[in-house]
Amino acid sequence: MKQYAPYGSAKFNKYIHDTLNNIAKRFDEMFSREELIALVLGGGYGRSEGGVLKIDTQEKLYNDLDFFVIGKELPGWKSAQISRQLMNLHYELSDQLGIEVDFSDIKAVSNLAKAPISLMWYDLKCGHEVIWGNKHVLQNMPRWEASDLGVNEAVKLLLNRGMGLYFARSYILQHAEAENSDFINRNIHKAYQAIAEAILITEENYHWSVMERMKRIENTNIARYSANPQLASLMQEAMEFKLRPHILKADEADFADRISEAIAIFEEVYYAVWAAYFGVPKLDLKSYHNLLSSYKDMNNSVMSLAKNFALNLRDCGLNPVNLNEYIKYPRYRLFYALPWLLFDQQMSLESISRMLGLPGVTDRSSLEQRYVALWQRYN
Repeated sequence: MKQYAPYGSAKFNKYIHDTLNNIAKRFDEMFSREELIALVLGGGYGRSEGGVLKIDTQEKLYNDLDFFVIGKELPGWKSAQISRQLMNLHYELSDQLGIEVDFSDIKAVSNLAKAPISLMWYDLKCGHEVIWGNKHVLQNMPRWEASDLGVNEAVKLLLNRGMGLYFARSYILQHAEAENSDFINRNIHKAYQAIAEAILITEENYHWSVMERMKRIENTNIARYSANPQLASLMQEAMEFKLRPHILKADEADFADRISEAIAIFEEVYYAVWAAYFGVPKLDLKSYHNLLSSYKDMNNSVMSLAKNFALNLRDCGLNPVNLNEYIKYPRYRLFYALPWLLFDQQMSLESISRMLGLPGVTDRSSLEQRYVALWQRYN
């Protein structure tokens, strides 16, 4: 039997094994193998590095169960029907297991061989378990090396984990930390995990295994990314938390100080990784914006530029003065405004409003809501 959580007991790993078998049986009941080809478990449990939460003598699941659904080319109506069934199953299993059980949209098997490299696909290719269907469904994916991951994957990762810090800080500012302590604690750790991963990607030394990343980051020169002497230990602690999570005791919180420190370190690393992306030694807000505005997307084919224009037009209407922004993928707008949102750097509300596609000068609360909505769309 496969080990899903290295620090879990044999009984706990059997519980995960049985849970996955039950999910596979549900797929047999619900779906035809003429339409869906495989259900693939990714994430920590799929890589045999899932977390086990120990409370007294009990062991519990802590990480999400992340499933990738691989299917044939299906007509739109059929894909929509299956997606609705998967959403209902998501709610049912999440309530039953007490964690999020997520199913991807249907990935066409015919597209796997030409899948573009991304951190998500690389990790899945290297560590997964097919719990239903064709056991060899991923064998035709490209044979990437970790060094093939570009720094663009590091900055996308930082954007997403930066939003986790933003949401965690929001709970603290609302004085709602008591009821959200696990969310806050988890996202602080996720931010430090992402910092370690972004540094390793930038150094072309990434590895799909958390345990291997812990060894590699220990032997990496992180001084160019942050001057904080505690960063090395904070990253190691965060990666250990991924494997052995724990619930905070009340006197361990000190959330306001911890979130402030995490955001300050995150800002240092964020600019250092972007500096490596642009090939410059150092960045401040002004040079970051200048380079971000002038930099061309890696995929600048006519079709890609036309698609970007259509997405920006849908999201933001048309502003003829800034047409250069319309040929960039809309995530550019999120990168541009993140220093204002998370690092509290001074930018005019007029420029933020324009960048997020809102008319005139909008108040900060509305701009934050708009930013979150765009991030959810392009996450």
